[in-house]
Amino acid sequence: MLVHSLLADLVLTYAIALVLVVTLARLRVPSIVAFILAGVVAGPGVTRIISTPEEVEMLAEIGIILLLFTVGLDFSLAAIKQIWRTIVAAGAMQMVGTAVLAGLVLALAGHLPFTLALFIGLFVALSSTAIVLKGLAERNELASPHGRLTIGILLLQDLAIVVLLLLVPILSGKTSLAAVPMALGRALLAITVVAGASRLLLPALLRFVTASGRREAFPLAILVASVGTAWLSSLVGLSMAVGAFLAGLMLAESEFSHQAYAEVRPVRDVLAGLFFVSLGMLIDLPTVLAHLPLVLGVAAAIIAGKALVATGALVGAMSPVRVAIASAIGLAQVGEFSFILGRAGVDAGLLPASMWQTMLGASIATMIATPSLLAAAPAVASWVRAGDGWRAAGRTAGGIPPISGHVIVLGFGVGGRLVVRAVRDLGIPYLILELNGATVQSAKAEGERIFYGDATSPESLRAARIESAVAVVSVLSDPDAAHRMVKAAREISSSVPIVVRTRYRLEAERLQALGATVAVAEELEASLEVAAQLLSRLHVAGNTIEALLDLFRRESVSLRPVRAPRAMLHSLPEPLQQMPVSSHRVETGQWAIGRTVAELDLRALAGASILAIQRRDRYITTLSPDEGIESGDVLYLTGDDRDVVLARRRLEDGQ
Repeated sequence: MLVHSLLADLVLTYAIALVLVVTLARLRVPSIVAFILAGVVAGPGVTRIISTPEEVEMLAEIGIILLLFTVGLDFSLAAIKQIWRTIVAAGAMQMVGTAVLAGLVLALAGHLPFTLALFIGLFVALSSTAIVLKGLAERNELASPHGRLTIGILLLQDLAIVVLLLLVPILSGKTSLAAVPMALGRALLAITVVAGASRLLLPALLRFVTASGRREAFPLAILVASVGTAWLSSLVGLSMAVGAFLAGLMLAESEFSHQAYAEVRPVRDVLAGLFFVSLGMLIDLPTVLAHLPLVLGVAAAIIAGKALVATGALVGAMSPVRVAIASAIGLAQVGEFSFILGRAGVDAGLLPASMWQTMLGASIATMIATPSLLAAAPAVASWVRAGDGWRAAGRTAGGIPPISGHVIVLGFGVGGRLVVRAVRDLGIPYLILELNGATVQSAKAEGERIFYGDATSPESLRAARIESAVAVVSVLSDPDAAHRMVKAAREISSSVPIVVRTRYRLEAERLQALGATVAVAEELEASLEVAAQLLSRLHVAGNTIEALLDLFRRESVSLRPVRAPRAMLHSLPEPLQQMPVSSHRVETGQWAIGRTVAELDLRALAGASILAIQRRDRYITTLSPDEGIESGDVLYLTGDDRDVVLARRRLEDGQ
């Protein structure tokens, strides 16, 4: 009967969670918060669907194990090695600074014991990986400078929970300070044993299971791996949560990581939700409501304090001010691992129950505010960045010599390097603005014309002589920065062509509405490349493929066919300037060289016409059938997009 009762309780609780998740999604409230509120409703303080503490404790323990196993499975030791140099300084300063500041304030103002104040500071220092990653992904900011920085610090915090859990018995007095070295040594030995056993035994277990050929065996093996390693950890003195995390981390390095992730992913949100539901059951709603002003005040203090400390830490680690502020605001909430740490503190007698309720309520309030904070972070960072914009402009203005007729390349990642290579090979002058100081230094050492500057700053754009530039090319990975750059550039120059790379088609449409000349959507171009590769392997003729791709581009609102810019046609008669004209440069080796306009016969064979020929510094606008084509000529073609594609094919290959 007990099992049936617990099953019925779980079904009712998850039904409440389902209603809240769907309802609160319209208000953009994170799912984690909905799960916590479901636990509040189902817990002893409201409906008493689950009323006994034993059931709550059991659900919480299972939820913690499964949550940390899936978190560990997401991480890769190789990835950690690649990014630790970048984020360890900023992340360590952020965590230590937040813990010390909160601890001092509480110790002085609240007259709390230093150990308790420090513990609360450590509780506050952690941020929410689940909520922030989801919010950044929804805003397409995972690859942005502040997004990468935020992810790195979140990763460091998640790894730090292993050490923080080991500090709980020390702070609670159950382990004396003199015994700290021995305790840490035992803990390190236990971690080594668990990690080593997981690294050796778990892949062997999964190989044995997969050899059976039974599809059902693999998910069972994953369950045994996670819960079994957690149980083994408890036997050697570690918490079950730490063991589960280590199991996931070790399994992430095996050849079974992708399949394990595929097995866990469909239910990971539900499994993680189990922990947050059980956490909500621990909240005493009458107590929180009775102290609601205090709870909200603590939440506001946490957000403000964490944002200020994180900004200082990130700037101290040489991050640009705008990026540091945006990242710091994203880190300003309390995280899910804080609850694990808090529960450990309550169990150890370190944290009083009444204070735990206040911390729970304030933490949930910071989580609810996170989507709004993430949305406001770029705007707040740009508003506060006046000092950073001045500093960037000063550095840039002092380093850029007088230049005109150049291309300004914004961003020097993979895309920026390709653009620079293209314009450099064609002998077109250029300069690069980049916000990453390390990238600027390394590229300067390679001889690049690169300068430190914020692309969203009008001062930086003016210092780059945007008024005399022939084009601006943006390959920024931050969509908000791209929007602000287009606005700033158009305020300075209404005529300079702005070519922007963006990820999604809808973003490209918004950028063009802001004033971008062309916005190239990776989403569309990648799909077109897939289609082209497919059609080529189905033996479709190359000119037909190109015609189809150009048609798809023309039908897309976000991409325009590549046309001859109006400025290149200024020498043509006015009627010709108003026609849709495309240009084609005749290169050495093309079929058209040495043939006459009549021999090309483009109108009959391709449907396009030659309006004019640019030969060196003059235009030939009155063409005779006997006019010959020379290498280096630029032909101005008119016709629909498919006709122009066919004409290009004939000019190049004679087809």
